[in-house]
Amino acid sequence: MGITGKTRLCFVLGHPIAHTLSPAMHNAGFAALNLPYVYLPWAVPPEGLTAAAAAFRAMENFAGANVTVPHKEAIRKSLDALSPEAEGIGAVNTVVPRDGRLVGYNTDGEGFLISLREEGKTDPRGARVLLLGAGGGAKGVAYALASGGAAAITVANRSADRAEALVEALSARFPKCQFLALPLQSPAVADALRSADVLVNATAVGLAHGETLPLELDGLRSTTLVCDLIYRPPETGLLKEARRRGCRALNGLGMLLHQGAAAFRLFTGEAPPVEAMRAALVRGLAES
Repeated sequence: MGITGKTRLCFVLGHPIAHTLSPAMHNAGFAALNLPYVYLPWAVPPEGLTAAAAAFRAMENFAGANVTVPHKEAIRKSLDALSPEAEGIGAVNTVVPRDGRLVGYNTDGEGFLISLREEGKTDPRGARVLLLGAGGGAKGVAYALASGGAAAITVANRSADRAEALVEALSARFPKCQFLALPLQSPAVADALRSADVLVNATAVGLAHGETLPLELDGLRSTTLVCDLIYRPPETGLLKEARRRGCRALNGLGMLLHQGAAAFRLFTGEAPPVEAMRAALVRGLAES
C-alpha cells in the first residue's frame, strides 16, 4: 500500500539509529495486513528528545513510536501516563497516543520472555540469573524474569549505583525473588556465574566489536543458557565462546521480534503477523 494523505506514521527513536532493523520488521507487518501505516527511523540526539515528543503531539496521524538507546528512561518525562510495566521497570520502549495523551509502554520484557521460552526452550521459574547491565533493556529483562518466577537475579553493572537502584526497585515488587547488586569487576560475579542457570548480557559490549567479552567466563557451566540482547552481529564474542564451551546460546533477534510484535498490536490494534515480521528480520540481517 502506497503512502497517501491517510497514512499513519510510526517511528523508532534512537541515537545512533542507522543499524536498526525495526523499520523492515514493522513495514513487512503492515504490508502483510495491507494496513495504511509506515514505520520510519528517526535519529534523535538526547538534546532533541523533548522536541521529538512535542512533534508526536502535533501529528494527527501519529500512530506510535518505539524508543531505543539512549532514550528509554529519559522519554518518561515527556509522557502523560505509563503502563504498569513501564512504571515498574522505569523505562519505556513504546509510545502510543491514547485520547489525546501520550502513553508509555514497555514490551521489552514480554519480548524477552517469549524468546526465552520459544527459542531458548527455558522456563524462568526457579531459575538463578546473572544479568549484566542496568540500563533500560536490562530493566525490562529483570522485571520480566522476576514476574516469570525467577528464584534469584544478580545484577552486575559497571556502575554499582545503577545496579543497586534497580535491585532496590525490584525487591519491593517481587519479594519472593532474591536480588543482589554487584559492581561488574567484583570477584563475587564469578560466583554468580558458576551458579547461574541463565546468563544475560544487556550491555553494549559486543555491539561494535563482536569478539569482545563482557566478563571472564571461567566457571561457566555447559548447562547455562547464555543470552545476548545484541542481534547484530548475530553471534557476539560472548555467544561464540558460550557455544565453544557447550552452552546453548540465544541472541537478541527473538526479543526484537516479539517486543516488536507486541508494539505492533499497540500501534494498530491488530494481531501481529509474526512470521512475516520474522522473515523481514532474517532478510535484513542477511543483507547487512
